[in-house]
Amino acid sequence: MAEVYGVKPKKFTKEWWPYYWMYYKWQTIGVLIAALMIIVTVVQCATKEKFDLVINYAGTGYIPPEVLSQMEAELEPSIIDCDGNGEKNIFVQEFNFQNKPGSEESDYAMQTKHDVELSNDNSYLYIYDKDELELMLDREFASDTYTEVHEWAGEDIDDGRLAYSDDGVACAVSVDGSELFHKLGIRSENMYIAVKRKNSDEGLNKSAYESAVKAAKIILK
Repeated sequence: MAEVYGVKPKKFTKEWWPYYWMYYKWQTIGVLIAALMIIVTVVQCATKEKFDLVINYAGTGYIPPEVLSQMEAELEPSIIDCDGNGEKNIFVQEFNFQNKPGSEESDYAMQTKHDVELSNDNSYLYIYDKDELELMLDREFASDTYTEVHEWAGEDIDDGRLAYSDDGVACAVSVDGSELFHKLGIRSENMYIAVKRKNSDEGLNKSAYESAVKAAKIILK
């Protein structure tokens, strides 16, 4: 509360407005900023496009936005209309790491954002570069996070393409030679793909997981 000096004018009179601004300017600005942030958040939530599947790339590489859009367009026809709105929408997002001295803080923030994404109901497909995949597979819960590769990709996967968690579970598979990535101009020799385990066997979780498997199989070709 601001310390007040002198006689306090009657509210909403001509004299009161300069008085109010002098003593309560910063509180008022703070309230207005908070209100603006709330309004922006509400509008964004109301107008945000709904996605049937979210695909995540995490690594030190960078994929241009126009290439990500092309990937979405290539994969959308193969997935399920999970929310039943008559459209099939995929969103491919990037988690870009620097992995160099001085980037520890930004990399930590990016890793936290990635980890939060693991809890999303429609975010089931993950593409990693080799360095980021090794960090993920070193975690104790890796085999609980990702579906065992043969469960979704079938048995005809060469063992040399698989990446294993510390407890011996094949959690990811190399996409080296992917026809889709070659078409899009994405270098795939250092990339792996993983499908997150289902959070539930019902609703959006089930259909988004099935969509992730369909998209992953196309990428593997």
